[in-house]
Amino acid sequence: MDEYKSVINILTNVYNGKNLSEELSNYKNENNIAKIKFLVYGVIRNYFSINFYIENITKNISKKDLLLAQIGIFELNESNKPEYAVVNNLVDISNVSSKKFINWLLREYQRNSELLKKAVEKNYSLKYNIPNWIIDILKKQYKKEYKIFLEGFNFHPAFGLRVNNRNKSVQEYLLILDNSGINYKVITNKICLNQPLNIKDIPNFSIGDVSIQDIAAQYLVDFLNKNNVIPRKVIDACAAPGGKACQILENYNCELIALDINNNRLEKINQNLNRLNLKATVLVGDAGNKNWWNKEKVDLVVADVPCSASGTIKRNPDIKINRSYNDVLKFVETQRKIILNMWECLEYNGFLLYITCSIFREENQDNLLWFRENIKGFNIIDELQIYPTEYNDSLYYALVKKIAL
Repeated sequence: MDEYKSVINILTNVYNGKNLSEELSNYKNENNIAKIKFLVYGVIRNYFSINFYIENITKNISKKDLLLAQIGIFELNESNKPEYAVVNNLVDISNVSSKKFINWLLREYQRNSELLKKAVEKNYSLKYNIPNWIIDILKKQYKKEYKIFLEGFNFHPAFGLRVNNRNKSVQEYLLILDNSGINYKVITNKICLNQPLNIKDIPNFSIGDVSIQDIAAQYLVDFLNKNNVIPRKVIDACAAPGGKACQILENYNCELIALDINNNRLEKINQNLNRLNLKATVLVGDAGNKNWWNKEKVDLVVADVPCSASGTIKRNPDIKINRSYNDVLKFVETQRKIILNMWECLEYNGFLLYITCSIFREENQDNLLWFRENIKGFNIIDELQIYPTEYNDSLYYALVKKIAL
């Protein structure tokens, strides 16, 4: 029963604006962490439909009772636990003054769930558990394709693996998975496991044969190769936790500076480099200014800029609750500051690889047009918007060449 207290604490903090991943990290050593994650992610992923059910049963509910009701309704819908046990557990942890109310509310939901679920199917915000402001933007920007995003955001997050080409080929690593009895799918020569694994259970992870990385992020090298970009000197401007930097070093013989503004996150970059037996210069610094720069220009700048992360909603469902359109506009300001600054670090005929995990044109295509209008020599070469599927998140790539005028 202790997991309920942890879930209530986490949900309370997330609803007050805290980051879900950071909140969960505080409980990573708990014996019941799997149960905690199941309940927390379940409630947040189904936040809008669950609240609709509650609002159609009662209009008068305290914040504490609301949390208990959210947890209870999610468990009634999704857990394998008998319904009577779900109700009894939630009643048991309720305050004395709320026990009858919680019992009544959950019983009332059981009696009316079929009718309520039919009503949810008629409203896309409730059916897909996506706020209306995001749906409205998707309809405007993607027309008929907007449903691809709504459906893509409701898949369970995929578990992608990136093979270290310096150690193994993809085919060689697939044989290792076969021999280990691990099931997988291969998507454009990239590996997606059928089920998540603990790091200690991933074959050869500790010796650097493979890393965990979403398939969409693995298209970075494909995108560069498609456009015949073979870098010699690289700055990864927003590098932590190091997935992009390591992917580049696994595939190209180049010098690389891994830059990140958060000094605490540099340790993760170094850990990944060491595990994969790769070398880079790791620096703490703000990509929005140049107080870290030694004036040596490079032929590739990789800028996976801070963004709304709206393309990772299925992995970070608290975005649906805590993000707003104003946040998107604030990220645009940060993105423009970074690109304006990093442009000076790039030599002529060099390339800027602009990346976001956003679905919004404001952060992607519209931003690129703004850069072209405001930066001399900004020549757009190629763009790629990856839509969310059951195997990957949504990412945006744009390749730009710096030309002399």
